[in-house]
Amino acid sequence: MRERIKKIRKELDLTQQEFADRIGIARGNVGAYEVGKNAPSDAVISLICREFNVDYIWLTTGDK
Repeated sequence: MRERIKKIRKELDLTQQEFADRIGIARGNVGAYEVGKNAPSDAVISLICREFNVDYIWLTTGDK
């Protein structure tokens, strides 16, 4: 999932801070998700899907 979170952010040309601000989390969390240090909670996954119009299955599994 970490690669897909980074892909969303990069495709929208957002910094980690801008991405974090849009979903209401700390910038450090975005960084931790992108390097695989932490996994986002179900609530954060839902926020990403809603805010950026991303498919839940694709985000969580990579399947289309």
